[in-house]
Amino acid sequence: MGGSLVGRVAELERIAGALVRARQGASRCLLVTGEAGIGKSRLVAEAVGSLEDALVLTGHGVDMSTGEIPFGVVADTLRDLVRVAGADVLLPAERDALAPLLPGAAPQVAVERVQLLSAFLDLLERLASTRLVVWVVEDLHWADSATRDLVSLAARTLPSGLLLVATVRTDDPERSLDAEAALTSYVAGLARTPGCDVLPLSRLSAAAVQRQLRDLLGSTPSADVATRVERLSDGIPFVVEELVAAAGRPELSTVAAVASGRLGGLAPEARRLVEAAAVGDGHLRISLLEQVLDVTPVELDAALAEALHAGILRTDHETDAVGFRHALLREATDRELGPGARRAWHRRWAEVLEANPGVLPADPAALAVAEHWHQARDVRRALAATVAALPAAERVCLPAEEAVLWARVMRAFGTLDDAAEVAGMTLREAWGRGLVGVTLARRSLREEFKDAVPVDRLSPAERAAAVLFAEDEHAKGEANLLPEAAVHAAVEAFEDSQVDVLSVIVWAAAGSRLAEVGKGTELIARALDGAQSLGARRAVFLCAAMGSYQAQISGDPAAGADLIRRALADHPDEAWQGALGCVGNLVWCEAIMGRHAEARAAADHGFALLPRPHLSVEAWEHLTENACFSWLLTGHWDRAREVLEEGAPWWDDDVRSSSARLDLLDLMQRGNAEVDRWWPRIADPAPGGAPQALVREVLARAAALDDDLRGMRSVLMPAWTDPHVLFNADQLASTAVFAARTEADAALTGPRSDRAEALAHVETVARVTASFPRYGPLGEVWPVALSAELDRFHGRDARAGLREALHGWEQIGHVPDAAWTHLSLSEQEAIHGDRSTARQHLVAGREIAERLQAVPLLARADALTERYGLTSRERRTDDVLTDREVEVLRLVADGMTNGQIGTRLFMSPKTASVHVSHILAKLGAANRTEAAATARRQGLLAD
Repeated sequence: MGGSLVGRVAELERIAGALVRARQGASRCLLVTGEAGIGKSRLVAEAVGSLEDALVLTGHGVDMSTGEIPFGVVADTLRDLVRVAGADVLLPAERDALAPLLPGAAPQVAVERVQLLSAFLDLLERLASTRLVVWVVEDLHWADSATRDLVSLAARTLPSGLLLVATVRTDDPERSLDAEAALTSYVAGLARTPGCDVLPLSRLSAAAVQRQLRDLLGSTPSADVATRVERLSDGIPFVVEELVAAAGRPELSTVAAVASGRLGGLAPEARRLVEAAAVGDGHLRISLLEQVLDVTPVELDAALAEALHAGILRTDHETDAVGFRHALLREATDRELGPGARRAWHRRWAEVLEANPGVLPADPAALAVAEHWHQARDVRRALAATVAALPAAERVCLPAEEAVLWARVMRAFGTLDDAAEVAGMTLREAWGRGLVGVTLARRSLREEFKDAVPVDRLSPAERAAAVLFAEDEHAKGEANLLPEAAVHAAVEAFEDSQVDVLSVIVWAAAGSRLAEVGKGTELIARALDGAQSLGARRAVFLCAAMGSYQAQISGDPAAGADLIRRALADHPDEAWQGALGCVGNLVWCEAIMGRHAEARAAADHGFALLPRPHLSVEAWEHLTENACFSWLLTGHWDRAREVLEEGAPWWDDDVRSSSARLDLLDLMQRGNAEVDRWWPRIADPAPGGAPQALVREVLARAAALDDDLRGMRSVLMPAWTDPHVLFNADQLASTAVFAARTEADAALTGPRSDRAEALAHVETVARVTASFPRYGPLGEVWPVALSAELDRFHGRDARAGLREALHGWEQIGHVPDAAWTHLSLSEQEAIHGDRSTARQHLVAGREIAERLQAVPLLARADALTERYGLTSRERRTDDVLTDREVEVLRLVADGMTNGQIGTRLFMSPKTASVHVSHILAKLGAANRTEAAATARRQGLLAD
């Protein structure tokens, strides 16, 4: 049953147009949406099935009531690729990287989920570089999370020559409200992606139903039959087919009814085949079904023939594949299965998959076996299979999926007296490994794992550890303190413990929380040594992460950076999300010390391991926010904006640290940002969101730009007295300098009615920051800059302090701070009568402001020019400019940047910048353009 496709001329033309654009190099994504039975798959098959100049690859999402198998659609797509193009289509490096998803291929190297995602996308890009590739994802609504991630990423970063076509079912009464909301949000997000079109399929018109009927029957039906079919089918092509096949039986008046109707007449063996297929959908192979049913080849062929004749199943002997002709038929079969029969079929599938390694890709197969035993309710076999699947879970599962498996392991230990023998590990070992495995899962799943631990079977020492691992949610980067008693109890309980994964995690967790820094550092070193001796790479990075955090908040970020470098030395290319988090921590440790070259190098390494945000949104966001902390300070604003805006579409909300950094960048560069959403976060920080110190800086800068200094103070004053906020003193140092500078700028404009409030504010800033930690080169500069700004506020001569601060800012590369300091020096020199030097600093500050396109800086420069009359004055310079300065001037006139000038004249960009500043001052020019014009008028550019 099928007939020709009717009523879809316009839709076929839409797909044909997308194919044309893809051939022209304009890649497209097309979502074909509609209700069950509307003909989505049929339409796509008609549109792309006969393409001769394209490589068409298909992967199928499967509605597994047992739970999804990670990368199932991707594995199906790779299988189709090998079938269509041959095994040699994969390069050796691609085969190694994708081995967990290839039939018969055992992973030879450690592979992380991030690397699998990246390798598959790189493969698509390579294939699309030589010919048009059409990747068809059938039933995206049932696709596993990895496939959804890939489709999202591919839709946003489509390589030239790739057309992605996905079918999406918009109605499913079996979907939960949460699942429905998640799918709706996901599809809506895809639809908003530039270059992604939605092709909704509506029900057929009455005329189209008539045409379909004529095609199916081979003749024109009577008016009564046509009217009846039109009414009962309601324009759904699948129902039209089923009604014709059932000769218009009156009871078949719904989609579900016509699907169930096919099953009623099956013989027992054919019914068993269909039931087995419903439970094993997602890994149906003819060779496996023969064993699941425990029948002879002849008996299987007979059952298959009946299921095919009944229009329920379809087969492809070339690929050893079996599938349901329509998802509604699988759903009908699944609904009619009793719980006992369902468990029995799960058991059979588990047994057969275990007995046939290599038929399916290794990792999805291991996870499927574990899931089937779990659904069979065989705790002992499920435990053994789940433990066997854990290495696969590390490679291909999301943290959430891995956490579910570990919770099952813990529950089995609470149920089985011989769990240790079955699992091949003790409860202690399983708990320790599980603690590492669930680290990156969301809080609810970590809680589920914690609740699954059989506390009554733990030793007294292990129970002390259980208290230690209790968690409280907090804003990102803020304290997560436990009572000291709980920490000390865990330390004492594990003082003489053997080295294993649990003791390593206890030592690291306790060491990172101990108030006694020396003891904490000792415990963390012990933990890292232990993890390395065990060869537990994830535990190594977990210890390094906790240790670096402890070192940073204890005032020794250099030691924290060293811990991470030690971990990276052994595993430089580790792509586990926890390892990427360590790279982000390394960036932070270096940045808060003012070692920005080292911070940039660490960030570059991290982004090389994680080139796309959706490969791991959490790791990308962590790396981005820390890198941008450094880039905002050093004036690498274009790079900061690039990664912040690239990552923003992937964030679940807009109150993350990276969201705050993007707003800060807008305030510093454009002079405005939408900040109202941050006000509620002062009283109610978002779990995992921006810390209060950062939130308050955003709001304070916005108020200052509005000349609302009272508003700025109302935001900042609590920050100087709240221990929870002061915990982030490493971020507050730059806020303090900004606040003092803003108060000084206002004070020097003339008498103000809020002088007393301003005085109280700066005195508070001075008092509180006296106890701030001072890290590395940055810790030597900001106190000098703060003191100089306070001198400005009080009307004292601040020139010496500002010069020292300027030198410091230039040494560590804080370009925006250097610009602000140039302008403060310009003001101070003008106040003290040295107008020539004032102009030099004004020109230098303005040049940086122009390069950064910093509106607030330019506005400040304009205000100083007007207030002190520092207008540009053209001078004769024939005997003033040096020969070297004339050379630089010629290149300035040619539009070269300082970097380009440095390359041409074999000098550093900083030296070129100094020459340009001197030239502007000598010419009395306000900027480079004016200097070039003056030079041309005076003939200085002639050969």
